[in-house]
Amino acid sequence: MTNHPDGKTMDCIAFSKYGSPDVLKKTSVSYPHGFDAQSNVVIKVHASAINPVDKALLNGDLKMVRPVAEFPHVISYDVSGVIAEADAGGSFEVGQAVFARLFGTADDGKKTPWYRGAMAEYCVANVANVVVKPSNLTFEEAASIPLVGMTALQALNAANLKQGDSVFISGGAGGVGTMAIQLAKHLFKAGLVVTTASAGEKADLCEALGADVVLDYKSKNFEEIYVEDKFDVCFDTTNESLSMANVVKEGGRIVSIAGMPTLEEIRRIGGTAWILKLFLKRREKRKEYKAAKKHSADWNYLFLSPSQADLTTLAELLDSGTIKPVLDGIWKFHSEDENAGWKGAFTRSFSGRAKGKCVVTFEQ
Repeated sequence: MTNHPDGKTMDCIAFSKYGSPDVLKKTSVSYPHGFDAQSNVVIKVHASAINPVDKALLNGDLKMVRPVAEFPHVISYDVSGVIAEADAGGSFEVGQAVFARLFGTADDGKKTPWYRGAMAEYCVANVANVVVKPSNLTFEEAASIPLVGMTALQALNAANLKQGDSVFISGGAGGVGTMAIQLAKHLFKAGLVVTTASAGEKADLCEALGADVVLDYKSKNFEEIYVEDKFDVCFDTTNESLSMANVVKEGGRIVSIAGMPTLEEIRRIGGTAWILKLFLKRREKRKEYKAAKKHSADWNYLFLSPSQADLTTLAELLDSGTIKPVLDGIWKFHSEDENAGWKGAFTRSFSGRAKGKCVVTFEQ
């Protein structure tokens, strides 16, 4: 990493090697520089959110698909803040409040060290992945939206969910699940929304978001309950596609974001490493696809794709109150406290027990 010409630095949470969460450290790196100013903006970060994919990247599970270009690597890719630098006459102005998803590669395919994470005082985002923050959201709420919101929206679109359809969503209290319930009920106007969650607070949350039925996955087996009354669409966030094949209607659709991706989906997002062919299968050879086909249904795997249009749709839905952010908690970037500081946010998020999103705020 080259130093900033003026020696400017910033604080961040980064890792210098793959490993457990213990390798994450607060450190200082060079302030953003050397990027294409016409297609990118610098954001002064007010909040950044954590996602399960951050853990996978940290562990090295994704290094054959999306390797870290350079260490130290700043983690986390959902961000909200204020434009600090923007090209004159461009899409954004200095001082605008925005939120964004950082996708790691510029539109022209050129890799630059500043397409890194957002758990830093400043980050660089391609203008195609940035939208104006709704005024009724806090920065912390806005930062929680990009990945989970776009993933849920793209999955339900891919499943061709229509008004009046029935939909089964596994893991309703998770980040993607909380968005999927709201979108299915309030945007797509699904006739029946069924989900799974543990009894108590998580089940109550799912009902408040719009779920018609919440099954306690610890005591109820959805395969046994919905033997006859099957679903038009099943959305798998918990790697249960095989079981869903038993509850999807003839002609129905299963979309998964969990477990091993298909070879086609890796290729679609630009993963071309030859080694992938050794352990990834074509969709037609996957047991999930075969199980769905046995019931005259379809199965597909989905990776999140950059889409300013989708992010804009979410912003409009949030602004109107049609959907709302769901935060498990807010932690402090500037605190080293094991519970209240940034470490606590990663511990909670990576535990898999969070209700909604874990967000780190940069307010002093």
